[in-house]
Amino acid sequence: KSAGLYRGRKPNAKVHEQIIALKGGGCSIAETARLAGVSVSQVKRVWSQYLAAKADV
Repeated sequence: KSAGLYRGRKPNAKVHEQIIALKGGGCSIAETARLAGVSVSQVKRVWSQYLAAKADV
């Protein structure tokens, strides 16, 4: 940790792709969370990261 090697938990790419697909398909945040089996906060976090990455391109 002191050397800065700990990076935290790795993101689950499959779940992230599922969230982006559901949200991009028109599902609400709550509906996306329920269908993907994750929290509303995670849906918001993944979606905002996706939009930020999309805006950079």
